[in-house]
Amino acid sequence: HIMAEISQDSSSRATGHIKPGIIYLSRIPPYMRPLKIRHVFSKYGKVGRIFLQPEDQLVRKRRKKYGGSKKLNYTEGWVEFCDKHVAKTVALMLNNRPVGGKKRSYYHDDIWNIKYLSKFMWTHITEKIAYDNAVRNQKLRTELSQTRKQANTYLESVEKQKIKQAIIERKKKSGRLKEGPQRTVTQRKIEQVHSNKQQISDSLLQKIL
Repeated sequence: HIMAEISQDSSSRATGHIKPGIIYLSRIPPYMRPLKIRHVFSKYGKVGRIFLQPEDQLVRKRRKKYGGSKKLNYTEGWVEFCDKHVAKTVALMLNNRPVGGKKRSYYHDDIWNIKYLSKFMWTHITEKIAYDNAVRNQKLRTELSQTRKQANTYLESVEKQKIKQAIIERKKKSGRLKEGPQRTVTQRKIEQVHSNKQQISDSLLQKIL
């Protein structure tokens, strides 16, 4: 049904000037590679350039560390059709639809999230990539600077503690380090207190009598 609509639309414009169109994939099925993307969308029309955004390296490294897949994952993508009308039709017909294919296919039950980008040019993608790379590099530089600052603060604290300890050790060896006077508190025995109280009481009784 989709193929029939695209074929009919293309034949009606065979004599006119054809402009390319770009669709945006907000989500790429897990571990689907550019070659597979090209194979899937080439069924509907001639595909030009494809760009898939690789996942963050830290995310992939963390996944591999905890026993996850070592395959490279992609987060989003752009597909250029040589005919923008084909691109529009593909986005309209496939959005929120299952990837399909053979039932045993790994991607059979995945859902496409596709949008046609009106008046969007491939140069916009290269600009976005350059901007994202600049932001990522700036973030990395900031994190490295903070880490370096924390490390230097810790090393300075350790060095000060070492110097302070060395001074104390030298004073101990030279005998210049004197310990402060210690107070000794003695507690009177309970029996003695009771005896004193008894003597005072007897003395008062004698005076009264």
